[in-house]
Amino acid sequence: MTKYRARNARIMSDRTGTSGIAKATGDPGVALAISQTKSVATTVSAKFGASGEVISAEVGWNITGSSSISISGSWKVPKINNSKKVKTGTLTAYAIYKVKSFVVDKMAWNSTKWEYQGTGNTSKAYGVSFKKTFTYQ
Repeated sequence: MTKYRARNARIMSDRTGTSGIAKATGDPGVALAISQTKSVATTVSAKFGASGEVISAEVGWNITGSSSISISGSWKVPKINNSKKVKTGTLTAYAIYKVKSFVVDKMAWNSTKWEYQGTGNTSKAYGVSFKKTFTYQ
């Protein structure tokens, strides 16, 4: 039976997601508020044949799970932004991810040597970042 191992888990720079997980839009003068909890999936870029349990043990979190993120933010849409008259404002929440990289090796059933398979990374959501956007008249 082929064996797999994960090793060299390393903390990488945090990253912000590219898809919003909550959004509120309103007219100038309106106070926008987002207050909710979302479940955000943990991601893994590559496993190279290793099981989720092997990689999870190395990185310190369940790579097949999800995180419950509490989202709470508010903002009053201004009437003017950058000397332009605002038509609407949007407050969007994005997940912030803790990222770890890891290496996967395998050992064939008839071997005593580990063979390098590749490097992957996993991302686990732990917070939120807010972005404000505008449409103008």
